[in-house]
Amino acid sequence: MIKSIEEKLNWLSFAEDAAKSAGIALSARGFSIVKELPHDIKSEADLNANHRIIGVLESSGIPILSEEDLSEEAMTLLKSGLVWVVDPLDGTINYTKGIPLCCVSIALWDRMEPVLGVVYDFERGQLYSGGPDLGAKCNGEPIRVSGETKPSRGVLATGFPSGRSYESEELRAFVDSMQKFRKVRLLGSAALSLAWVARGWLDAYNESGIYFWDVAAGLAIVKAAGGEIDIGLDEASFPRCEASAFASPDLLRSSK
Repeated sequence: MIKSIEEKLNWLSFAEDAAKSAGIALSARGFSIVKELPHDIKSEADLNANHRIIGVLESSGIPILSEEDLSEEAMTLLKSGLVWVVDPLDGTINYTKGIPLCCVSIALWDRMEPVLGVVYDFERGQLYSGGPDLGAKCNGEPIRVSGETKPSRGVLATGFPSGRSYESEELRAFVDSMQKFRKVRLLGSAALSLAWVARGWLDAYNESGIYFWDVAAGLAIVKAAGGEIDIGLDEASFPRCEASAFASPDLLRSSK
């Protein structure tokens, strides 16, 4: 358990250094695809970035849960204490297509609660970081959620992960929830979507069937920026979860 703000700031700086190191490697481009999945791919870029991040974080002595090296005891680690949660490249498809909507995501959680998060948008050189009690920043400047209270005026970010059900009733409910908002955006990167909620560019985020490591850092930053967050995480569905973030309590209630 982290006992002081100073300790949190120390680990935040640690995560920022790891994210920047990965971002340098990813900015260099040049990659090959090492594995093709039905709805995703794995590239050398993911693996190289992961190697750089682990190289920084492992000296902390805190267990690491990474997309590229998922432990069978991951859920136990999350429940028992501090754990780093790493997605070395969120938005791999965007990255390989040259679409500049991808990022590095690193979070620190403690007993199923976010402690801090770092999302590095290396394409724009924007480093989002923060955590509860720390505030949220982008490149050192404070950021804050928009404070929007009405879905009819808000912009929602979401996605269509392959792991969720699209049976007719669930799909209808999904569409109904989206239609409450003025506009809907699909960036192809959950971590970046959440960072944009934190800085007020978007007003809400919701996605079901998303991987936990895609949202762990972004949720911490949204909470730090004054937003409301919610995550449905259990052993039956892990590592997939349902994650939401809203710019205000009223927006959360109105979006149900």
